[in-house]
Amino acid sequence: MKSIVTILFRSMLPLCFSSIIIFGGLSIYFMISDYQNELKEAEAEIMGGIQESLQKELFHLQDYIKFSRDSARTASLKSVKASILEAHSLAMTLYKTYKDSLPEKKLKELIKTTLQAMIHDFGDSYMFIVRMDGILILHTDTPEKSGNYVLDIKTSDSRYVLREMVSLATNQGEGYIDYLWSKPNSSDKSYEKTSYIKLFAPYEWILGTGTYRDTTTNQTQEHVLKRIKKLNSNGDGYFAGTFSGQSLVGKNKGKDLIDLKSSDGISIIQEFIKSAKSGGGYITYKSPSITSGFKSYKKMGYFETVPGWNWVIGVSTNIERLEEKLRKKEKSLWDGLLMRLAAVVALIFLYSFIIFFFSGRFKRILADNFNSFEIFFRKGTDSTTKIDRSKINFTEFDTMAELANTMIDSRESARKDLLKSEITYREIFNATKDAIGVLDINKRIFTDVNQTFLDFFGMERSEVIGMSPEIISFNSPPYDTKYAAELFTKALSGESIHFEWMVKNKKGEPFWTDNLARVASIGGQKKLLIVMRDITERRKMQKTMVQTEKMMSVGGLAAGMAHEVNNPLGIIMQVTQNIIRRTSPTLKSNIPVAESCGIDLNNLRNYMEKRGINEYLRSIQDAGSRAADIVKSMIEFSRKSNSAKSSGTIEPVIETALSLAANDYDFKKKYDFKKIKIIRDFNSSPIFNFTEMEISQVILSLIKNAAQALSDDQNKHKIPTITIRTSSDENFVRIEIEDNGPGIEQEELQRVFEPFYSTKGPGVGTGLGLSVSYYIVTQNHSGTITVDSSPGEGTRFTIALPILT
Repeated sequence: MKSIVTILFRSMLPLCFSSIIIFGGLSIYFMISDYQNELKEAEAEIMGGIQESLQKELFHLQDYIKFSRDSARTASLKSVKASILEAHSLAMTLYKTYKDSLPEKKLKELIKTTLQAMIHDFGDSYMFIVRMDGILILHTDTPEKSGNYVLDIKTSDSRYVLREMVSLATNQGEGYIDYLWSKPNSSDKSYEKTSYIKLFAPYEWILGTGTYRDTTTNQTQEHVLKRIKKLNSNGDGYFAGTFSGQSLVGKNKGKDLIDLKSSDGISIIQEFIKSAKSGGGYITYKSPSITSGFKSYKKMGYFETVPGWNWVIGVSTNIERLEEKLRKKEKSLWDGLLMRLAAVVALIFLYSFIIFFFSGRFKRILADNFNSFEIFFRKGTDSTTKIDRSKINFTEFDTMAELANTMIDSRESARKDLLKSEITYREIFNATKDAIGVLDINKRIFTDVNQTFLDFFGMERSEVIGMSPEIISFNSPPYDTKYAAELFTKALSGESIHFEWMVKNKKGEPFWTDNLARVASIGGQKKLLIVMRDITERRKMQKTMVQTEKMMSVGGLAAGMAHEVNNPLGIIMQVTQNIIRRTSPTLKSNIPVAESCGIDLNNLRNYMEKRGINEYLRSIQDAGSRAADIVKSMIEFSRKSNSAKSSGTIEPVIETALSLAANDYDFKKKYDFKKIKIIRDFNSSPIFNFTEMEISQVILSLIKNAAQALSDDQNKHKIPTITIRTSSDENFVRIEIEDNGPGIEQEELQRVFEPFYSTKGPGVGTGLGLSVSYYIVTQNHSGTITVDSSPGEGTRFTIALPILT
């Protein structure tokens, strides 16, 4: 095993040295970063001003070029306009002077000759006159075209420019117009031209002259080059050239310098052009040795293009002195950096020595204190012995000693609380009325259940723990293993599953449960938690509700059948009675008819007795009587009683029913009621509204059924007993009629309230007694009647009648 003191010491040293190295490294990094930043600042301070100055000088030159171009353009436009206005004024003066003294033709010639002789500011300018109808009057460049129709002439860009002039003169009288037109003596090429026209109204002449834009541009460029030459009078700082590499100023004016290289082999003119075309930029280069004896030196220049001229212009200066100053600054900064780095390295070694020394001392002190704690914990693991804090020297260890002593107290307290919490949890777990089972998801066995679970299935905990759920499942379709697997898969997906299931207890007796299953984390592991509730009684109630609906349907059917059967039954009974009477010798009216027919009625009677005919007739009468009773019961079953409800208590009605049962002739003839023990367990019931006759009929029917069941019991050693109980709460009055007879099988129990269903032999009962009772209680009194029975344990009928009706 390793010592924690040794590990701490060995871990602390690398941590400390790492911290020193990181600190030193960061210090060195920031020193170098500061050096680089200072270097950049020095370069910006020394060289940045030069760059800014170069750019500013070139911007001034660009401004001058723009101003010169704009001024030249404005001057040329004013010049052509002034020429036309002067020509128009001269023509108008001649017209007014000679219009009355000269013929019109001569006057027109005079005006044309005068205007043709005018001198223009530009060598390629000339005067032209076009009549409004399109006839060319004067064109000093091509006089041979005078007299031609010119409105159909197109320019090189397919414009009818002369038509536009006519339109301008018509609408405005005068104005500028831009278009493409050939120059004098150069008809094969078109140039941009701006003309000014004015309408001479007396003869509907359009007077015009113009200037070519390239002529203006050439004049402006010459003016700019003169300006650059003047700026270079003190040196060769300014440069101007074309995109093709031709020099425009200086000693190399007119030469192609595209392949000119610096002393270090760089094609500097190409670099000028490239930098200028990229939007402007700085170039550092060595001046080329153009002539022998020329000393090359380092220069920096800034270059741009002149929009529309295909020119590159730039300004440069000698930067060798500045670079020497920058190198001295760099050396000074580098020396300072080395001094600081040496100081940092020295501090790193010093700190490392100090840390190593004090770490060894700390190791010894820490080991002594840990030994004290080790002795304590060896003694205190299973005892309540506490640390002697008087032997602890350090505050931190004293705090730990205090916490260790507190831990011993807390450990005992926590042990007691944990035991108490476990008992509380187990009591809550077992106190719930729902059965709870915890299932291992992987093994699919129960790992824990509560007491209700054990009571449900009649098992011991040792039997359930480790048991598969399939053992308590009834496994009858659809509640089989396949369906269970589907539910298990849904639960594992995180879904809460609610379902009903048929299970069986330890004896194999089935019952229904309502179940909720979901995955829960118990003890840090995922388990399947299943909560079960016994719903057997609820299922019985559902069956009873279905039976009620069936009874109501059968009631309607019984009513129709009873009325249909009653009529032929009456005829059968009447005809049978007439046969007996009309063959009887005691009826005087039969004798004369018999004598007239030669029949002796006494002999006939004797014959009928011997042949059993009279017995047949009596059997017909008995059968008819029984059928009449069935019809009567069906009618009573199918219609509501007309008897009115009255207020009273239930006990007198029970006594009346018992009295009727004891004195009923047919009942006494079949069963000896005196041998049956009657137990009255009456609790004073409240007064409520009910139909006394109907409830008496129900109780009497139940007492007769109980008496018959007792007479059929084969166990002769027990005393036949009928117990009648009454009880009540705030909503219902209850009557229980219980016997200790043989009981009813489960299959028969589900059908006891069905019409015509009877467990008695043929000819005994109609099978409607309980059906009528059921109808009276549920329909006429809005109550309930239920039955509980098991073979060999007797039967109990419970009637619940509402108090508020």
